[in-house]
This record gives sequence, structure tokens and C-alpha cells, in this order.
Amino acid sequence: MLPVHIVGHAGCGKTTLIVDLVKALVEKKIRVGTMKHSAHIHELDKRGKDSFRHRTAGAAPVAMVTELMTALYLPRDEETTPEKTIETYYSNVDIVLIEGWISGPYQKIEIWRKSIGPSPLFPSIEKVKALVSDDFTKESSLPVFPRQQVDSIVDFLLRLK
Repeated sequence: MLPVHIVGHAGCGKTTLIVDLVKALVEKKIRVGTMKHSAHIHELDKRGKDSFRHRTAGAAPVAMVTELMTALYLPRDEETTPEKTIETYYSNVDIVLIEGWISGPYQKIEIWRKSIGPSPLFPSIEKVKALVSDDFTKESSLPVFPRQQVDSIVDFLLRLK
């Protein structure tokens, strides 16, 4: 299983790129999982709902199960780090695309758009292996993929080890 961060400034298109990558990977019969990492503290559950009430009463884990989906709420501690979550719940996939988590430990692909403003992140963060951008024109030791070349990005991802 290959975890890869898709990083970039807010609003640069990380989610849209991940959705396109997932579709292309699934079409190639690659088993793919995703994880959204947020640096912000916010409630994932809905206040007042049964699962929220169970959880705030002290139950852990708490699961919400329907005909089509299961959601599992776990408190965040040393047992539920993103790394442990990937090891535990993503063992049956070939690749995990992690949206964000710039400081995370895995290889990274950065998406960058000039219209968003700040300079690319890759000069100041570790493990960036490629840049996805229609705007980047400087010399770089990184491969640079135009945004619409999803198949080329997928091929590059599948060569990462």
C-alpha cells in the first residue's frame, strides 16, 4: 500500500485533483482509498444526533451504520494517528491519497496555481516528488505535470515506491 500526500495552498484544487485521480485509478482497477487531513479542530459528527450523544457520553468507538455506509468515530490519541489509521483501515488498497497534511511522513505531490498567490511549497517541505501546475515556468529538478494530464500523473504515482 502506497500512501501519498496531495498538498498545496488552500483553494489550489487538491480535492478536484484527488477526485480525478481516484476515477482514473479505479478505471485502471487500482484499489484506492483517500484521507482528508484537517489542521483545524472541528466537530465531525452532528450535535444532538444519537452517535454524537453516545460519543459525548464517553463511548469509544462509536459507529453509525446504514444500509450503504459505516462511519466510525474514534477519539484522536496515539492509537488513532493518521499513520495507524492508514495501517489499520487501508491495508486492502493499493494507494492512499491523503489530502493535505503538509508535515506528514509520506511522499508528496504538490498542486500549485499562480492565481492563488503564494509561492509553491516544495522548496521548503520534504518529500515532494512532483508538481502539478499549469502556471509553473521556472527550472525545477521536480517533474512538472500540467493539471489536465491526469493519466500521466497516475502513471507517475504508480511508479513511486
